[in-house]
Amino acid sequence: MTLGTVAPLGFTDFPPGQWLPRLRRLGCSVVQAYRNPKASLTTEEMRQALGSCGMPCDSLHGIFGEQYDPSAPDESARRFAVATYKAEGELALALGGPLVVVHCSTIRRDGIPAEERALRVRQLEKSIAELGQFAQAHGLRYAFENLPPYHPVGWDVAELAAILDRAAAPNTGMCFDTGHANMVGDPVKAVASTGRQMIYVHLSGNDGANDSHQMPTRGSIDLAALGRQLRLVGYSGTVMLEVFASVQQMQEFVDQGFAQDLARLVESAGA
Repeated sequence: MTLGTVAPLGFTDFPPGQWLPRLRRLGCSVVQAYRNPKASLTTEEMRQALGSCGMPCDSLHGIFGEQYDPSAPDESARRFAVATYKAEGELALALGGPLVVVHCSTIRRDGIPAEERALRVRQLEKSIAELGQFAQAHGLRYAFENLPPYHPVGWDVAELAAILDRAAAPNTGMCFDTGHANMVGDPVKAVASTGRQMIYVHLSGNDGANDSHQMPTRGSIDLAALGRQLRLVGYSGTVMLEVFASVQQMQEFVDQGFAQDLARLVESAGA
């Protein structure tokens, strides 16, 4: 198992040259690019920022938001999302990380009718199938992420695994997010419900109510149990720290020995 980190690009609070070396000292060895779409970075600028950290890029967190919804009931909106994620796949390849993390649906805090939800599930299956064909042709993978409970589709890990099973698309799978799973139940038990679909992991902690992206050792997740469960399901890919803390906070994590806590997680997972 490989310990990785999110690599924020174009965010003033997270300067890569100062931020990423501290993540490396915490034991991370690969990065997932996560760009600020408002920063208008060129591909070369992103490559240079990632290249300066001494850790290869293994993936890209795909752009997300209301207009990028692969479960959209409106077919033209769904097609737009699929086209966008195909372009994200090409960017991922250019950055050196041939995997794209995709949000399954947009936010609907007030809920949606059952009929719309059923339609969204069908639309998501269609999008997975189309992206899988594109991925197979281009040497990519798409990892569909389980989400917080205010998303209409994708928050239920077992259901997402079943959707991926039904789509049966090549080069697709699940990005299992521990923080999101913690907001809807027990993330350790949720690992067991991913089936054979888990191809990437986002690791962060929270209090079970807010998606606060804390260092996992500070949240309510039992890291030792999580590591054991990852080993039981045979996961051997990247576990990526999705922690958004300041440079000063990251230095404090280094000084306080958090690298040893994270190393124990990797060891318990059977790396």
